[in-house]
Amino acid sequence: MTTFTKLDQIRAHLRPEPQAPVSVATLEGGKRVQKNLSILESDAERLSMFAKRDGISQAKLLSAALDAYDSSKVG
Repeated sequence: MTTFTKLDQIRAHLRPEPQAPVSVATLEGGKRVQKNLSILESDAERLSMFAKRDGISQAKLLSAALDAYDSSKVG
């Protein structure tokens, strides 16, 4: 092994190639997105209050609310 080969190995070790960004997924396997929702301030406060009360994130609470709404409209 030449000195230059060893130096190249050290450089590659110290400066690794940037890898592709890792996508963030929810527990259900879906991709996370950020949406701007225009809701009443009182509804935003209720959302925050319910999420804190139940110890879940606001995103999970919204997901559960959508599931409940969807199941109520099916039957």
